[in-house]
Amino acid sequence: MPSSVKSYPVRRLTTDALLLCVALMLSYLEALLPIVPLPGVRLGLAQSVVTVAYFRLGRTDAAVISAARVALMALLFGSVTSLYFSACGALLSYLGLYLGDRLLRKRCSYIGLGVLCAALHNVGQCVAAATLFGGGLLLTYLPALLVVACAMGALGGVIVCALIGRIPAPKGGTV
Repeated sequence: MPSSVKSYPVRRLTTDALLLCVALMLSYLEALLPIVPLPGVRLGLAQSVVTVAYFRLGRTDAAVISAARVALMALLFGSVTSLYFSACGALLSYLGLYLGDRLLRKRCSYIGLGVLCAALHNVGQCVAAATLFGGGLLLTYLPALLVVACAMGALGGVIVCALIGRIPAPKGGTV
């Protein structure tokens, strides 16, 4: 068996671990340095890492990186509630990646995809808040979050555009 075929799983695991570390670091920095003083508003830099992983490494790698980041952030720096909020947002954001890839393939740029993912992330967090704390009053906060999601998602899309060519597609296997 050629060494490139044997080393593919190791290279893939190493790349996934590296991207997970970058996503964790970015999430932690965002938690330490809130840019906008509104609850639930973050830059979403970790989503840029997940998006790069999705398009360079594959759906499974991106899902694992996203889920591991959410779980580790809650375990290291959060709570069960933060896990629930993050998981709901990350799940819908990943769904946005999937739908954007499948339905909008050639009609959507990384910037548009970033806006879609950011908006869905905020929808997921509002749904989580509504289920935990009850009532639609929290959903009145959603329009403000969606406006900010447009700016933050566009920024994330610009970051993806800058990074996507720097992460080589894996050799020795299909994505």
